[in-house]
Amino acid sequence: MISLNAAKVFFGSNHPLFKTMDIDIASIDNGKAEMTMPFSMQLSDHRGALHRGALVTLLDTTSGLAIFSALQTLQPIATIDLRIDYLRSIPAGVGVRAVVDCIATTATVAFIVGKALAEGQDEPVAMVAGSFAIDTMGPSFDSPHLAQAGAAK
Repeated sequence: MISLNAAKVFFGSNHPLFKTMDIDIASIDNGKAEMTMPFSMQLSDHRGALHRGALVTLLDTTSGLAIFSALQTLQPIATIDLRIDYLRSIPAGVGVRAVVDCIATTATVAFIVGKALAEGQDEPVAMVAGSFAIDTMGPSFDSPHLAQAGAAK
């Protein structure tokens, strides 16, 4: 089982992208994951709202975490298809939360569905659905080699 602490080590401040975006894990359990990203002027659009590209990164990352939770390992995965439907604008000056479920896996593919919500709102700003290749080329994210490299930085 992937623990919240183990996930926070990988997705935490050692990872330059997640550190820059201040992405945090809210919960992880049995194929479900929730991550948050606070508002940042550096990641905002012309309206002063989080840029949709930042939201895509959050949804893709949360999808991966949900899959890791379902597989109960940090084996390599890769995004095959990620569909995001924008339902409404992200309000200016607020962060977002992504909630994703891994709804099925085969030997080679995992499938997710989820949503993104603006901070303090119950109605989603976007919906996500996608598929990810399982056990792709490359080292496992929980391999000792990567753990040592992360600790050395």
